[in-house]
Amino acid sequence: MSKIIRRAAGFTMLELAIAVAIVGLLVAVAMASYQDSQAQKARAEAVKSMLELADGLRKQQAVSLTYLGVRLAYAQSPRQGGAKYRFSLAAAPVQALDPAFAFPATSDLGYTLMATPAGKDACGVLLLDHTGRRGVTVGKVTDCWR
Repeated sequence: MSKIIRRAAGFTMLELAIAVAIVGLLVAVAMASYQDSQAQKARAEAVKSMLELADGLRKQQAVSLTYLGVRLAYAQSPRQGGAKYRFSLAAAPVQALDPAFAFPATSDLGYTLMATPAGKDACGVLLLDHTGRRGVTVGKVTDCWR
């Protein structure tokens, strides 16, 4: 009688290790993409809020004829929940990376609105002045102000 040798069905340890490595790589890429997407979403919401705040500042200035003493309608984005960006008016000039320009301190004639990220962000602080000039302390304006 001849014996038939059958190969065991299943995966070898090497095949299993390769499969786990591939799945791990896919998860890492997906997580990085998701985090970038969430950061862009938070930044877009902050930009929208900054434009709304700038409109409110112009209205206050129209009444008081100065930007000194104006108040921000709200201090963070999103308005409810955990802050992803915090808003403030520049008390001193702020040097931007892009464009390479010193945004002015808030004075009777103008303001610089700043959105400071609560965590690490690829764009750093977002800047908007009374003329509508946009800037960032890290990165490029075209990438950050979408």
